Amino acid sequence: PQPHRKVYKDECVFSFRNPYHSDGIYVNLKTLIGVTKKFLPLDQKRSRKFPLYLHQKWTRRLKPKVESSTDASQPTKLAVGVEGGFQLPDQRIETVKQTRLVLVSPDGSETHSLAYPCEEKLPEIVIKIVEAVLSRTDATEAKDIFSGSLEEELKESKHAKSLVQLDNGVRIPNDPKKWACQESGLTKNLWLNLHTGYIGSGRKETGGTEAAIRHYEETGRKYPLVVKLGTITPDKADVYSYDEDCGVLDPKLDEHLAHWGLDRSKLFKTDKDMTEINIDAQSKAFEASVITGEGEKQEPASGLGFKGLVNFGNSCYINSTLQMLFTIKPFQDRYSNYASEVFYRSPSDPGADLTTQLCKLAEGLQDPDLQKETEENRKLKQQTELPDLSDPAIEIKPKMLKKAIAKDHFEFAGGRQQDAQEYILHVFKAISQDARAFPQTPGCQDLSKIFEFATEEKTVDGQSKQVEYKVQQGQTFLTLPIPKPEPPQNTVHKGDGQPLEKKCKKEEKLDHVPLEKCLEAFKHASVLGGYTSPVTGEKGVAYRSNLLRTFPEYMLIQLYRFEQVDLRAEKKGFQIQKIRRQVVFPESLDIKTLASTGPLQGETLLPKKKKQKPTVNADIVDAVKNMGFTENAGIRAALATSNAGPEQAVNWVLSHMADADINDPIQDGDDDDDDDSFPPEIISQVAAMGFSDNHAKRALKATKGDVPRAIDWLLSRGGELGPEEKKKAVLKPGKNNDSSSYKLLGFISHIGDRATAGHYVCHLKKNGKWALFNDNKVTYCENPPFGLGYIYLYQRI
Repeated sequence: PQPHRKVYKDECVFSFRNPYHSDGIYVNLKTLIGVTKKFLPLDQKRSRKFPLYLHQKWTRRLKPKVESSTDASQPTKLAVGVEGGFQLPDQRIETVKQTRLVLVSPDGSETHSLAYPCEEKLPEIVIKIVEAVLSRTDATEAKDIFSGSLEEELKESKHAKSLVQLDNGVRIPNDPKKWACQESGLTKNLWLNLHTGYIGSGRKETGGTEAAIRHYEETGRKYPLVVKLGTITPDKADVYSYDEDCGVLDPKLDEHLAHWGLDRSKLFKTDKDMTEINIDAQSKAFEASVITGEGEKQEPASGLGFKGLVNFGNSCYINSTLQMLFTIKPFQDRYSNYASEVFYRSPSDPGADLTTQLCKLAEGLQDPDLQKETEENRKLKQQTELPDLSDPAIEIKPKMLKKAIAKDHFEFAGGRQQDAQEYILHVFKAISQDARAFPQTPGCQDLSKIFEFATEEKTVDGQSKQVEYKVQQGQTFLTLPIPKPEPPQNTVHKGDGQPLEKKCKKEEKLDHVPLEKCLEAFKHASVLGGYTSPVTGEKGVAYRSNLLRTFPEYMLIQLYRFEQVDLRAEKKGFQIQKIRRQVVFPESLDIKTLASTGPLQGETLLPKKKKQKPTVNADIVDAVKNMGFTENAGIRAALATSNAGPEQAVNWVLSHMADADINDPIQDGDDDDDDDSFPPEIISQVAAMGFSDNHAKRALKATKGDVPRAIDWLLSRGGELGPEEKKKAVLKPGKNNDSSSYKLLGFISHIGDRATAGHYVCHLKKNGKWALFNDNKVTYCENPPFGLGYIYLYQRI
């Protein structure tokens, strides 16, 4: 197999069975896809009856006792279970790997089997393929702080040999005392952009303000190579590439530093390198999980619906999100009821297919075999006296799903902690895009829609007192602010910014804010300064407030637990701090106070604003026309590229030539409320030619209501209109008559100081009982912390 070919050998692509399972894994030596025995008949159909497989079966057992003269010591490298790394509590378990070559018949049964390696002479091509499969890293393998070494083998950056360095006159002194972040003034954790000479602080999780990466973003992502100043010595330095998303080597670093006036031979280490930072952070977490346990002893929850997900390296935000979404019946039905059909019709790389992996998770969470501990693990528990020894044969690690969801996303594809709310939004976006791209998928449904609602925005002109109402559809989260509580009568809360787990052990010591106060704060009108009155034409103020025009079937409520604070006086720049206040959410909630009313009696509406026709650069349009394209295509290209230039416009046209409307004129006029305001008889005239009403409306809009031209417009496009989509009804301001009663299904809580650091857990109510889902550990919870959630999930009743 070519080096770029993926190899799925450590886990079945359709289930969470792995080589530790009693059936093992069968790797098809043609497709390099691994499946368990159950899916061999399916794989035979998908691979057109290719018969040869590599079978892997792994078994754990006690190692023979060996006398050792070495003593345990502090870790010297960021690794687990290897020399110099973190040592596991028991090193007596070893894994025995058995490998066979197997011939499989079209019905999925084995016909011949041969142990590998073997004495029999095999064709050279078979040996090469098998050895390549065995030596390759599995396609699902991610950087995991709890297995194997995290000391990455650094590769040379693709930018190093031809690095672009600006000649902007910047000179940096060799004296480390004179280095400082150009944004915040911080003097530690500084990164030098080797392209621009800009010095910015590092990421927030390492104590910085993210000025360095923000500089990379603000300069158009053109300058990705940075070096950490305090780590530069004559023979070593931390170099990072933002677009390659990893640490890299720069063989010309001496030359690149000299460009900015830095003499590497005179520099010395003044700051922690990334390995030291990671060891400091992860050693504490490792001790907490292995030595001190998970805190208070709770009754384990077991049975269908109570299966945990393994944390495979800062994946608690993923696990909490997936557990909460799959407690919803529509998710269970969509991805479980159609799993067999989806597996059968999945693409050539099912491990990277979103729907396939969501079906796999739905099946895994309800798989009774994954609920039962194996006899092998029970035996090892007794032999090692480790009652919490995990059983790899029944673990669920949604690594393939993570990669499928995070496709083309810089942050979620990496191994760092992320914000659970941002991740949920990305999951919905991925599901929605997948549903549109593959409408023929069995059971296809855009499940993000069951969370959507509309808001009604009201703006009051401070000068004329006239009002404007707008409806914003497609909202997903109801985000509630947490106002400051009234000062307590007897005690003063010092707000020292310490994490909750350090500040107190009891919830009572936290400030309480009634939920009603949060709802009132949401409805409270904000003041808009510099508002130009449409009536007087003069600048003044306006007052803007929001209510809910519709209520969704499932409501996601996010508490605004993180706020930006200005710490520039302390030379810490702007930082995000957590709001540590209790807001108790009830299990039954009525939000009718948030229902919209529409225009009230006695209100005068502001006049509608006419849409202005966008201005375009005529020279750019002429340049596009000179390349053989239409004037309308040139106008669209100039607008799409913000009049950036002829080259950008031509490139845009070349990449959008398949667009059905590329040669159509851009319409201008009133607000979109009037898009479909054509008389029914006009629409019928066009539809009578064999077109749908929606296509007829689209044609009439494009031709400004001219029936003959609308018919020609449709006929000229033939099959280019594509499958008809149900157009979302345009909601107008008005009274919300939807049911406003909800019941609480679950909530996600965050432990730590920042949304992109710390730990996420999830509480869910199942079978009338509340349970805590803390990654792979699931326990019943008698007193859920309803006041300490970050994201709450309600179902309308």
